[in-house]
Amino acid sequence: MKKNFVLLGLIIFIGLILRVVGLNIRPAGFTWDEAALGYNAYSLLRTGRDEYGQLAPVVFKSFGDYKPGLYIYFTVPSVKFLDLNEFSTRLPSALFGTIMIVLIFLLVRYLYPENPSSALLSTLVLSLNPWAIHFSRGAWEANLSLFLTVLGAVLFIRAHKSASRWHYLLAFLFFGLTFWSYQGAKLFTPLIVFSLLLIFRRNLKLTRIITPLLVSALFLLPIIWGFASQSGRLKVFSVFSYTRGGDYVSRLLAQDHTASKDWTYFLFHSELLNQLIGVYQRYLNHFSPRFLFIQGDWTSLRLAEYNQGYFYYPELVTLLMGIIYILRKLNRSTVFLLSWLFLAPVPSAFSRDLVSGVRSLPMLIPLTIFIGIGISRLLNRKFLAGAYVLLVGLFLVLYLDMYYLHNSYYSSREWVSAYKPVIQLIKPYLSEYHHVVMTDKLGQPYIFFLFYLKINPAGYQKQARLIAGPNGDVGQVSGFSQFRFMPVFWPSLRGQKDTIFIGDQYELPDKDTRFAGLLHLGDIKYPDGQPALTAVALK
Repeated sequence: MKKNFVLLGLIIFIGLILRVVGLNIRPAGFTWDEAALGYNAYSLLRTGRDEYGQLAPVVFKSFGDYKPGLYIYFTVPSVKFLDLNEFSTRLPSALFGTIMIVLIFLLVRYLYPENPSSALLSTLVLSLNPWAIHFSRGAWEANLSLFLTVLGAVLFIRAHKSASRWHYLLAFLFFGLTFWSYQGAKLFTPLIVFSLLLIFRRNLKLTRIITPLLVSALFLLPIIWGFASQSGRLKVFSVFSYTRGGDYVSRLLAQDHTASKDWTYFLFHSELLNQLIGVYQRYLNHFSPRFLFIQGDWTSLRLAEYNQGYFYYPELVTLLMGIIYILRKLNRSTVFLLSWLFLAPVPSAFSRDLVSGVRSLPMLIPLTIFIGIGISRLLNRKFLAGAYVLLVGLFLVLYLDMYYLHNSYYSSREWVSAYKPVIQLIKPYLSEYHHVVMTDKLGQPYIFFLFYLKINPAGYQKQARLIAGPNGDVGQVSGFSQFRFMPVFWPSLRGQKDTIFIGDQYELPDKDTRFAGLLHLGDIKYPDGQPALTAVALK
């Protein structure tokens, strides 16, 4: 037992190192969502209000996407002690990702007490897992939500074994907090809670869980209260908000040799049927080898590393071994984990994206446990176990090489890495020029100026104004103080004096920005050498 705890401590330490070292520079860049989380934490710290002056909100307006605010509150202490920067903003996610290693150990111990080695092996798998590392190294609200979900599940199963009313209360308290941490939890948490209640209903007394359930439901009240004004984001991302155009429908009718939507159209081609097929396809995408082992989320390099799956290739073998083993001994624990696995992609399947590594992040937990159980089946076969360790070690080295040395060459654009260097470039000149015109092509430039210049929140709150998006989704801030964010149309702006201009190579072409009186402040390039932004100034 003592040896196991020593090994667990070593695994946790390795997991912490993989999640914290170089946190400020990898991922190479800083997204607008991360900057918004960090600056709003800074605003809370300094004024007790968000960037719009709202006192201690539960849901933060931000860009009009209305972020659940729990991650922001957890970021306040790190910003207080480490200042406002990338490291302090990402640190809560890294710590929650590390603590989750301990929770996996406890979860497997409670679910499969007859197989003690699988608990330790599952923690090792999670510690080294690319999916877990990736979402622990960015300021991802989904990572916090998953931590709270696993913690709630551990406490629920512990309560079921001990019949402790307090453990039930704590379990549902943490389940309730997921609603304040991430949008996807509003669908996944009720599903996983219902699964727990259904699967472990034996010896479950209603009197012990009615109060915890009510406590959990209370966390939904602030969200329900503001739903009408905050539902734009849901509409934009819902697959049901996107319908086929009239031309497409006309072609379908022509192919059926009819001009009207008769019963055959509604039977074979109706909009609802088409959307449900889309949901089905999106759901299955999350179980594909391409998603799990080859590319991860292939739709965005913010959600995965270049050509790197969420699991290592050799783990496919132990994953299958683990699933086969637990199916042979089918019990409530196995049914619960399988339910978790098949419910996890549901929030992603109902979104507009073909696949999503962030919305389906809860899949990580059961898959990790199955792999850990599979590895435990190899322990008695020393040659196979040794070969497996060598292979996984090789793929781990290849992953770290890609992550730290090469991935920035592919992903820096999606991580909008150009904002920080260009703001650092113009910062010494801000006292000399009264106006700054910055392109809005990269998205939400205002939040990066607030973040990297550490603009006084009390001053910004008086002038904060978000222009709502046309679809009720994210909007934009056109400017504040001396800063204006807009397309840089150089022919009409080139005569504007006392101004710093920041734009890309098409907005500020080199041949048009080399004339007397115009100061060329510098060029920002992406890691692959391609031009990103140019800064010039005219007195």
